[in-house]
Amino acid sequence: MVMSACAKAPADRPVKPCPVVFTGDAARAFLGEELQLEVLFDGLQIGEGPVWVPAQQRLLASNVAGNEMWSWSEQDGASVLLETSGFTGFAPSYEGGVRGSNGAAIDANGDLIFCQHGDRRIAKLSLTDPSVDKIQTVVSEFEGKRLNSPNDLTIAPDGDIYFADPPYGFLDMANSNPTEGKMIFVEEKRELSKAGIYRFRPSTGELTLLSDVMPLPNGMALSPDGAYLYVNSSNMQQREMWRFSTEDGSGAVFYDGPFADDEKGWFDGLKMHASGNVFTTGPGGVLVISPEGERIATIKLPDEATNICFDEDQTFMYVTMMPYVGRVKLKP
Repeated sequence: MVMSACAKAPADRPVKPCPVVFTGDAARAFLGEELQLEVLFDGLQIGEGPVWVPAQQRLLASNVAGNEMWSWSEQDGASVLLETSGFTGFAPSYEGGVRGSNGAAIDANGDLIFCQHGDRRIAKLSLTDPSVDKIQTVVSEFEGKRLNSPNDLTIAPDGDIYFADPPYGFLDMANSNPTEGKMIFVEEKRELSKAGIYRFRPSTGELTLLSDVMPLPNGMALSPDGAYLYVNSSNMQQREMWRFSTEDGSGAVFYDGPFADDEKGWFDGLKMHASGNVFTTGPGGVLVISPEGERIATIKLPDEATNICFDEDQTFMYVTMMPYVGRVKLKP
């Protein structure tokens, strides 16, 4: 469906202060002492998967629980781009699970490559004339079995697509409480027994399992040289980020704290900054982690964030929260 006229951008956008806590001086070159979070629009259930579209100067973001994808621009405000974005009936899915769209990126052709929980695939959509019936399948099976529920992805300069495939589409939401460590997954309709971290090569159609050591892999980003893939674990009881070799899939915990008592939340989405540091949603806000695995700054957010993305020159960092989408200006 083409965008509806149901805009939800506040007339006077709320602005919330975000103090920055530094560890050393490494992050002071690209972060100020206090930043401002500008609320762009609200009314979501679980905001996720933000991606900036440079060619159209707009942001796309998913309402995972609502099975919607939203669009926002400075000129047009916010509206629904796709009314059914993650579950269209392409694949059998668990009705009580999380079935919307999630992580996304723009490929070299300007097309949207995104994760669909309910349809259990990596999908592609042209943004010149977007509609549900024009969603195409990029990859949906591994060794003849349907994927679980692709959650987040990143695209390498050569076009390779890395993605995480945890079982959140099979999470019994009604009887689970993730913040208390109560995670109930159902086996109904699930075909793969493990979660995976995959690499798909569109040039050859080859899908490779890079690793299956993480039960709940989530957000991911490549190092500037492409040698490593950083992957967040969304296990709320074991808060950590891993780093894997893109050559052989070997990996280990890269960052797991320490965290202060008041640093609530968990790891979810992450992106690579031009400085070579990882920006990740995590306990206490958005954490900035150096290539050496040290936290060099924390952007304290007023609410728990799920994911982030940057615009083309990284002037703005867009942030998805559970109920709303905001942005933080990083450069003066």
